[in-house]
Amino acid sequence: MKTVAVLVGWAEGPWQTKKFSAALNNSSLKVISDPSKADIVIGHSLGCYLVPKNLAGKKIFLIGLPYWPGRSTLSSIALKSKNELSGHRRDSGLAWRVNKLMHNIWYILSRPSLSYYGLTRVDQEHLPDGKRNQVVIVRPSNDTFCHPEVMNLLPVAKDYSFIEIAGAHDDCWLNPKPYIDLILKEL
Repeated sequence: MKTVAVLVGWAEGPWQTKKFSAALNNSSLKVISDPSKADIVIGHSLGCYLVPKNLAGKKIFLIGLPYWPGRSTLSSIALKSKNELSGHRRDSGLAWRVNKLMHNIWYILSRPSLSYYGLTRVDQEHLPDGKRNQVVIVRPSNDTFCHPEVMNLLPVAKDYSFIEIAGAHDDCWLNPKPYIDLILKEL
């Protein structure tokens, strides 16, 4: 059984990832916490920049890589929130939204190091080495953080593969099946 480590974004944690992690464990994969010991590493959002540099021979999936030259993180967050409110997450309900917001705030306040990394590490020098690892950028088609032309704009991406999948930035947490199917197909 192959092992997988999931590195989450800035305001994310176990509450957001529980469905995704459960689906991984129910597939032919086993979730572990140490990316250096995992066969597969999945970074989501800011977690893409937190993949350890010393990895070699790994399959690495960067889901929703935050890279959009000329657009601020605040603008991406505002667009994501607007899209969630007006479209694909309207059926989630007020209680779910409040719960999500409270968890987001909790993760931001309880892990100040991620806020620091979000301000200092969002640079291509902190992305995984595509020459020593098999790196795949997975871009949800309606992602407000990952530019549609990321492969042409991001110099290190020349050593990466690219797959676009239907959905929005955080859809892997809510609807993990297409993402897990994609990961299993790429192994």
